Amino acid sequence: MLFNSAVFLLLFLVFYLLYWPLPVRGKQVLIILTSFIFYGWYSPLFLLVFLALIGVNFYLSSILQKRKSRGLLALGLAIDLGNLIFFKYFYFFVESFGMMIGDAYLADLRQNWIRDYDFEIELPIAISFYTFQIVAYLVDAYRGDIEEQTSFRKYTIFILFFPQFIAGPIMRSADFIPQIDNPQPSRDRMLNGSLLILQGIIKKVLIADRIGVIINPVWQNPEQYDATVLILAPIAFVCQVYCDFSGYTDMARGMAKTIGYEIPENFLGPFFAVSMRDLWRRWHVTLTTWLRDYIFIPLGGSRVGPARIYLNILITMALGGLWHGATWSMFTWGLSLGIVLAWEQFTVRAGWRLLPEDAGWAQSLRRLRTFFLFAYLAVFFAAPSFGKAMDYFAGILEFQRANPVSSFEGAVGLIILALIFNALQYWTQPRAWLNARPRLRYALIFVGTFVVGYLVSIFGDVSGQFIYFQF
Repeated sequence: MLFNSAVFLLLFLVFYLLYWPLPVRGKQVLIILTSFIFYGWYSPLFLLVFLALIGVNFYLSSILQKRKSRGLLALGLAIDLGNLIFFKYFYFFVESFGMMIGDAYLADLRQNWIRDYDFEIELPIAISFYTFQIVAYLVDAYRGDIEEQTSFRKYTIFILFFPQFIAGPIMRSADFIPQIDNPQPSRDRMLNGSLLILQGIIKKVLIADRIGVIINPVWQNPEQYDATVLILAPIAFVCQVYCDFSGYTDMARGMAKTIGYEIPENFLGPFFAVSMRDLWRRWHVTLTTWLRDYIFIPLGGSRVGPARIYLNILITMALGGLWHGATWSMFTWGLSLGIVLAWEQFTVRAGWRLLPEDAGWAQSLRRLRTFFLFAYLAVFFAAPSFGKAMDYFAGILEFQRANPVSSFEGAVGLIILALIFNALQYWTQPRAWLNARPRLRYALIFVGTFVVGYLVSIFGDVSGQFIYFQF
């Protein structure tokens, strides 16, 4: 069930009409029931697995709040990560082992099982997101960061809150649980929430999906396309992912606001970052902070020697890459980002500086360098395999002459729109100006609803899957 589908629109409309007359506890029960429907729409069986995981983790977390037990923490982590590893990484590990020992059957186990037994281990939707959220709560309970005992009802809402649990933001208990008994609707929240929903639809349906139609074939067969296409496609791709994922976040935050809740922002104008470190403070913010708090810092963080710091960065980012997908190309993407981050850390420690610190032109060059580096490393993210990624870079280096992409000039216009939305996140003054004018927001919502609806009916594809749903 997609946010941009008629089915979800109907579900949310019914939910919204039922929500307001209810007392707080009734609102909470309705949120839980709606979340059941939302997730169960994909798979009732996986919903049962998810609920079992919620029940086990609530029980273990409740005990860990009362007494520290490394054994119980290890048990909880083994269950949570074991569930993630089985569903998401089983084929990756077995097929990689098969390639290593030269066993052709194991090296292509997924396809062999489909052919021989008509059987495949399916990936539960949102497993990466809800696993990280559950693990964070479990570890926080062990560390003593959660002071008050949480009821099972509130814990379930925290994990299952339907606007965000499919693709984030990855919430922490302190972000959301204190709000559950006290939703605070206001005119500003309703207006800003409605505008966020409209903005998210524009980003997702009218920008990201349209870019995808133009460039998606390039990743499957890079050897068939001209080098000029291969040079420009990564720029279009990172704009596509940005609009797709930040569009989802906008819709999730907008829906939460309209029912009186706040959930964290996930993007802070990443394409104007001056370094890769700065970019990862602005791109998928809740994942970055999760990786920092639950992998990087437990490995020793920055409290160890320089060599260990660089190693910790590489491990953290490589695991972050694998979190995005169980492929060697995703691992390479994460590792390559880690190498860049470690290099930046090294140059800062060494006092190396190629550009002056405060000059405006130097800051602009840093922004361009960071953006293009992020875009071209994203080839590993976009390519369906490591081999295809290598074919892609070979096509650029050899400046191959092949087919153009039709309508690429349309993608250029969409890239510009994506960068405008990025700028509105980076510079907050326009939002502050708009927030001070409620009548203008009313007008934008009224006009925007009809204009966006009309444009979606002409150019939109309501079946367009969100890219991060696969994670």
